[in-house]
Amino acid sequence: MKKIILVFLMGILPCGLAIAKDYSVDTSHSQIEFKIKHLSVSNVSGNFGKFEGSVSIDNNKLTALNGEVDISSINTNNEGRDAHIQDPEYFDTKKFPKATLKLVKMNDNNGTFDLTIKGITKQITLGVEVFGTSKNMKGDEVVGLELNGKINRKDFDIASGTPNVALGEEVTLSIGIEGVSK
Repeated sequence: MKKIILVFLMGILPCGLAIAKDYSVDTSHSQIEFKIKHLSVSNVSGNFGKFEGSVSIDNNKLTALNGEVDISSINTNNEGRDAHIQDPEYFDTKKFPKATLKLVKMNDNNGTFDLTIKGITKQITLGVEVFGTSKNMKGDEVVGLELNGKINRKDFDIASGTPNVALGEEVTLSIGIEGVSK
């Protein structure tokens, strides 16, 4: 009887249990971009050049994400502005050099994440789309996904004294990730 149960379990377990696969973020094929309203008439866009992280995917669904961004790597195509927003009123990068993002839970195509900027952690919702897997030129398995959403800069004490007319409160985020299997 034990043998029959063991054979039965061996037959159904591989089908019934999916195993998440872990990937390291390939920074040369990934990007973290943002956009914010300036003077109520145009948008300033930018990105972060230095970041790292990992994701786990199970059956084409995001099950884990941990990321860290070097805030001093901000690029808005204006060196003066990039230096200015390192100041305490904005990102205060001397005191808080990193921002982090961690998946808390997934619900259909939306994820709840803990975002920490300037030592302040808030839960945010981002849309998540997993594009699937492929092989890179080295033969490694890769996965592609994108996260999109909006945050309020004042929730993270970024330029809290700056009027919304000068700098919008809402920041649009777009994170494109290509992960390489570990």
